[in-house]
Amino acid sequence: MSCARSLSSLLLLGALLATGCRQHTDDTPLLASVYGHELHSSDLAGLVGEGVSAEDSTAIVASYVEQWIRQTVLLAKAEKNITDDFDRQLNEYRNSLLIYAYEQKIVNQLLDTNISDEQIADYYEQHRDDFHLKNAIVKAVYVTAPDKSPAVAKLKKIIERKGFDDHDVVELEELSSRNNLTGYYDIDSWIPFYTLQKAVPITTYNEDIYLKQNRTITLSDNGLTYLVRILDYKVSDETSPLELQTENIRSILLNHRKLEILNRLQSDLLKEAEKNDNVKRYI
Repeated sequence: MSCARSLSSLLLLGALLATGCRQHTDDTPLLASVYGHELHSSDLAGLVGEGVSAEDSTAIVASYVEQWIRQTVLLAKAEKNITDDFDRQLNEYRNSLLIYAYEQKIVNQLLDTNISDEQIADYYEQHRDDFHLKNAIVKAVYVTAPDKSPAVAKLKKIIERKGFDDHDVVELEELSSRNNLTGYYDIDSWIPFYTLQKAVPITTYNEDIYLKQNRTITLSDNGLTYLVRILDYKVSDETSPLELQTENIRSILLNHRKLEILNRLQSDLLKEAEKNDNVKRYI
């Protein structure tokens, strides 16, 4: 939708709302009327921008007026046929918006957003059963090299070393850099196993068995050699590691704090209203 059309729609909505409830005291030229609703030239303020030719201005105004007439005819019909229940729903919606806006204002004023690592770890330990993996995850490094690259043999030796650690990762990354090879070298981060499979053409029908049986992987496909070292893994339905759940737990704890603030707000406001004899119960 163009900017001009968007502006036209907003102005039309404003005109409909205004003419639906105002007294007809506007003394600017009358452009159209429908079932007692009037459209005056003042309702079109801002519709036509500067620099628009007289011919284009006339076309824009005529189009707008016709659109207003069609919408107002529809509005008039709707006003005659809406039910009391619809009015009640509108009122409830308005009340909900007001309450929500007020609650958000109070929450923004009182919410302490500082959550320590200790608080997150404590929640994790107390709710470990709530955090189950839906897919297998791994900690892994990998390098991709042309089959004929002289670095392949050396890369394979590094990948297959016992006690593979940070020093091996540094050596692997330096060798890859010298030979302009691509790879992934973050041994501290968990990644979904399917993410690794997108980078390395690993095919398996049973992730659990494959990960248990393969800690080093060497594959050749389409002229490329893929070398992988899996440092750790967790299969689906195992408990998800804390580092993957940190932000989730932070959100949970913040939500708990918000609920506490809102519950306390409701309780305090009720006590105040009852104390001042502003609450009457007749049942």
